[in-house]
Amino acid sequence: NPIINTRAYSDNTKITNNHSSAFIRGLNKERVISTAKHFPGHGSTNIDSHSKLPRIDKSKEKFYAEDLLPFIEAINSDVKSIMIGHLEVPAFEKTEGLPASLSYSIVTELLQDQLGFDGLIVTDALNMQAITKNFSEEESVLLALKAGNDILLFPKNAETALNTIYDAVINGDVNEERIDRSVRKILAAKKWSLLEEKEEIDLSKLSDTLFTKSHVRLAEEIAQRSITLIRDENKIIPIDPTKYLTTTCIILDDGKNGKGFAIEKALDSELKYYKLFKLNISSETKEFTDALKFAYNSDLILMAIYQNVRAYRGDLKIEDRQLDLIKALVSFDKPVVIMSFGNPYVVAEFSDADTYLCGYSKSAVTQYAMLKAIVGKSNITGQLPVSIPKTTFNVGDGIILVNDELKFQTETDSTYDFTEVDNLMNDAVMDKVFPGGVLLVGHKGKVIYNKAFGKFTYDSDAIDMMKEAIFDLASVSKVVGTTSAAMILFDEGKLDLEKYVSDYLPEFGNNGKEKIKIKNLLMHNSGLPAWKQLYKMFTAKEEAYDYIMKLETEFTAGSNYLYSDLGMITLQFVIEKITGKRLDEYLKEKLFIPLGMLKTTYNPPIVFQHYCVPTEVDDYWRMTTVKGKVHDENAYLLGGIAGHAGLFSSTSNLAIFCQMILNNGKYKNKQIIKESTIKEWTKLQSEDGSRGYGWGIKTNSGYCSGGSKISEGSIGHTGFTGTSIWIDKKRELFVVLLTNRVHPTRENNKIGEFRPVIHNAIISVVDYIK
Repeated sequence: NPIINTRAYSDNTKITNNHSSAFIRGLNKERVISTAKHFPGHGSTNIDSHSKLPRIDKSKEKFYAEDLLPFIEAINSDVKSIMIGHLEVPAFEKTEGLPASLSYSIVTELLQDQLGFDGLIVTDALNMQAITKNFSEEESVLLALKAGNDILLFPKNAETALNTIYDAVINGDVNEERIDRSVRKILAAKKWSLLEEKEEIDLSKLSDTLFTKSHVRLAEEIAQRSITLIRDENKIIPIDPTKYLTTTCIILDDGKNGKGFAIEKALDSELKYYKLFKLNISSETKEFTDALKFAYNSDLILMAIYQNVRAYRGDLKIEDRQLDLIKALVSFDKPVVIMSFGNPYVVAEFSDADTYLCGYSKSAVTQYAMLKAIVGKSNITGQLPVSIPKTTFNVGDGIILVNDELKFQTETDSTYDFTEVDNLMNDAVMDKVFPGGVLLVGHKGKVIYNKAFGKFTYDSDAIDMMKEAIFDLASVSKVVGTTSAAMILFDEGKLDLEKYVSDYLPEFGNNGKEKIKIKNLLMHNSGLPAWKQLYKMFTAKEEAYDYIMKLETEFTAGSNYLYSDLGMITLQFVIEKITGKRLDEYLKEKLFIPLGMLKTTYNPPIVFQHYCVPTEVDDYWRMTTVKGKVHDENAYLLGGIAGHAGLFSSTSNLAIFCQMILNNGKYKNKQIIKESTIKEWTKLQSEDGSRGYGWGIKTNSGYCSGGSKISEGSIGHTGFTGTSIWIDKKRELFVVLLTNRVHPTRENNKIGEFRPVIHNAIISVVDYIK
């Protein structure tokens, strides 16, 4: 369709209904008048009504089954206005040549009486040739008014239109009540829009309101998600520009000025060596010949086609010379990537092209998104919203290319404003919440923020904190280490949540522990004590093991909640019994090496010591500042490898882990943990608590270290040393905060108040709507 085309959501009624109703609801929420057009449906014609009157020879049944459905859905979604198209529709209007916009049968009887629409009704522009070629200005104005329209849009001469209406009322041709009815609807619409409550808008400041970082980021994401790979026969997407010595880039423009191509800057940022040719309908024949010759000797050809909807154009065909060039390039025995910015239907003219992508728009964000997509810097997930005639491409088609690897950036993402977050972190150092810390934020598959603050200690000559710093995770070890190991064993069928611990450790089944199941250890409702000073009682892991095996419970398993280090230590013993390996060995083999988490370890080796952040100055037990050794005394007794503590890591390593969780257990195309396991273990498992299996779960009640704004159902965990991770699946967000708040003493508890504040500030940054 030469005038509707990309202005419609789809040629599929369900898709159109879903998008239009959502759009209407969004506008209504902000008291913006929405308009559905062009009633009763402009899609089924190949004529532009700017130029002449289209005729649609469909039956009533066809109209109700196709074109009218989106209007009915719009009315049900409380659309505030409907525009009537300049369309000849014999199914509803028997007068030959009378357009819907001037038809009482269509405007009043069909739209208002049968479909029950009582909102504003507006004509399409009355200066369009579909009207002016067939009716005088006076005729069109009076017919439109009598048809039942409330607003007569863009008559050729406003003064003539007003005088015509006035004279018609004075001479009795139009009832004054008819005018009043429309005026009341218009005034009611203004009142609904709260115009009387709104201050005059300062137009000079509009850009400050509209072009915020969050708005730009939303536009970029929409553009990225829209890119559709329809065909890629030789699987060259994503392309690696370094594989091609010479690349030809050709812009085919349907205009005359050859301006407005953001792709030129996008090419500069993504490709190093290329030759660019810009060809429009005014280009000389020699320019076409030069482009063809250079392309013939290139290793890669990129072609951008700009074919956009314009009024009075009449058709959307590619110019003959441009089409001949495309066909010639496609015939070459070399990779050709064709990118359409606008009309997706152009592929019908060269459906044998090996690689074809749609962008649907020439907006700058779409052009940048296209280049990022073809070089693999963003996922390709778009699907065709239309079927393309003369091809096998149908609604919903689109090759999905998803790289589930976390994308690290060297700088903070400029489309996010982290000023407040920076200030909070700096203030926390000044207020001695912690000597230093590293904060990393991941959002929608990429690290958008990773900064270090403060120093390793409060000493004036202390090392500046670094992003590569390695922290003692303390209890965050429970989820990153022990729980993950249990998940993998669960996947392998070697660990059963419903089995008793004594099924794996027979010596455990005594003193009320007989009915403790594996899931009770993970949910902290086993009845085991919270902790014991094992390090004061024993000198070896074996002694601690024997003690736990003989412990008495404090309550019956499942009857209460008590956060227990001893429960996670017990789970460690179960894991080691099943695998025949130490916990650290099993995790290294099954999790850390496959994920590339090479700085995540128990008992950091000497080569990591420089990066290890000091924890407590321990004058009581170890008589030194603890650095590169586990801070938790019980974990130290257990050789630095414990179910409840002992793991060391960096923000970048934990970011990979968090992304794997967001990917439902998959990373770098490897399924590390089954999707079903991730979903089951990270959901709320008890109605009276806030625990999943191992994980803490955000609920709507009580304090949450992840803040009040984080989504319900988000998962997280904190560590005694001042560490935490939170993963918000709904937002595709994770936050890793690593500090050494226990330096120089564990008596500093300011971190408890700080955690929710910093997480709320981060969520305010990433949310599009403030």
